[in-house]
Amino acid sequence: MGRNAVRRLVCLVFLAATLVARGALASEQVTILYTNDLHARLERLESLRGLVDAERKEGRPVLLLDAGDTWQDFRAPLPAVWGARETVVWMNQVGYSAMALGNHDLYFGAERLAALVGEAGFPVLSANLTALAGWKAPFLPYTFVTCGDLRVLVVGLTTGEFLPYADFPWLRYEDPAHALAEALEASRDQPRDLVVVLCHLPAPEACLLAEAAPEVDVFVTGHSHQETPQPIHAGNALIVQARPFGEALGRLRIEVDPGTPGARVLDNTLLETTATPVDVRPGLAQLLEAGLLLCVLVLLCFF
Repeated sequence: MGRNAVRRLVCLVFLAATLVARGALASEQVTILYTNDLHARLERLESLRGLVDAERKEGRPVLLLDAGDTWQDFRAPLPAVWGARETVVWMNQVGYSAMALGNHDLYFGAERLAALVGEAGFPVLSANLTALAGWKAPFLPYTFVTCGDLRVLVVGLTTGEFLPYADFPWLRYEDPAHALAEALEASRDQPRDLVVVLCHLPAPEACLLAEAAPEVDVFVTGHSHQETPQPIHAGNALIVQARPFGEALGRLRIEVDPGTPGARVLDNTLLETTATPVDVRPGLAQLLEAGLLLCVLVLLCFF
């Protein structure tokens, strides 16, 4: 092979490598579907399912995320009896990518929480609730998920407000900013194209976190029961929150350039849901069963 042929071959190899590299770094459009503060509102789940299914049929890569307070609500006593497991089953069926742990999700106690997390087919996250030495939390600080060709780091954060500390003496609450910094550092050696924080914290608190953590692209927030018709910009991040009680499904469409901080907003829409009647008989049956058991125990104490 002559010198000219060798030069041509080297140039072709270099050109091919350049094209492959450019292809690997090509921008990608992603749809983030998000919910927060569902509070086991079973009457909204079928409507939410229809909206999620419709988005997936569009063909774009989809992340389906939840920012916590998902399984429990003492204001709705009947669904609180059996609604948590029903909600977990539904979340598995519609294919959630990850969920943050909300303060309400801890109200069932450690044993029930571990059972619900064990049934979840998706990671349940909280980086700032850490187990003391000798204990193991059933949830994770962060996880990696794949969305299209993108590798996404998802970190969870939980508010310290109204936490049932007495039920979890083995859990330590950490400052969210410190915990987020630790999670970003601990995962730094793993490749990632997009960083999303699921924080059960109000949007204004997420703004402060975004200023301190420029690596984060998106914060999906909760707890404050607010909504963001348009994303809030803070630092390099976009901050969003849908309505509580499943009244809307948030849809954030972004364009991501791997290796470049920040994501470009293509669209953010709150898709309204409708309520459908829920069969309360399973809840009533469980309430009666629990009531009868309590009566038997009381009678045994007296006889």
